[in-house]
Formats: sequence, structure tokens, C-alpha cells
Amino acid sequence: MTKWREVTSIECQQDFDDLLDVCIDIAAERISENWGLHPVAVVNAISGGQRVLAPPQSEGGGASNTAMHEQLVHDLRAVAGDLRSYAIVSDVTGEEASGTYLEVLLEHREYAMRILVPYLMPDASTFDLGPTKASVGQRLLWGS
Repeated sequence: MTKWREVTSIECQQDFDDLLDVCIDIAAERISENWGLHPVAVVNAISGGQRVLAPPQSEGGGASNTAMHEQLVHDLRAVAGDLRSYAIVSDVTGEEASGTYLEVLLEHREYAMRILVPYLMPDASTFDLGPTKASVGQRLLWGS
């Protein structure tokens, strides 16, 4: 049993590292192109492979980021049995200080984390990241 937990913990860490990198790349690209980021999910399937999910944009862009985030969670719950891990990245205003942050919610079948990454974008080609803040995240798909 100990060996299985070690393997799962390594898998969890590797998934989180990879998902965080992919989420930051997606966010930087979308923010620099659109000067904004709607919530996006990146999922790792049990069978292998990774894909990006984005909620459909309503005509006129009327859906709020909160509604889009909730739709992503709903869609992920529907396929949770096929997933090993996922991340949702969104653009949020900092809670502890003024400024703009990326929020990355990471969840693996064994653990959940919330990462806040402050960023500055002084022009369309510059995307500067600040020091990340990590905390235990809320489990949205798999119970504790």
C-alpha cells in the first residue's frame, strides 16, 4: 500500500507541475491577445492525454466569469470518472492586495491546491509573473 501511495503522490506532483505550466501559458496567450481571460480548464485523462475545455461564449459575451467557472465544474463532474486530474485557470483580482492575479485551481484524485500568481502586463508583448502563493484547495470533483 505504501508503494502505491508513493506512486500516486509522484503522479499528483507531476500533474500539478505540468497543469500549472500549461495554464500559465494559456493565460498569457489569451490575455495578451484579448486583454482578458475567461475561465479555462485543462484536464488529464486516466487513459493519458491532455485537453483544454472552455465554456461556450454566449452571444454578446453576457456570461459572467463565475457562471463560466460553474459551468466548467459541472462539465468536469460529468466526466470525473475518466479524469486523473484537472486545473481551472481564471483571471481574478487579488484578495490579499490590490492587483491582478491568475487563479489556478488544481485537483488530483488525492489532493487539491489553489495557486495565486500575480501578474503585470504593461503592454501587449510583456507578461510579467510575480511570486506565487499556494494553499490547500477545495475539492470539487473527488471527495476527501
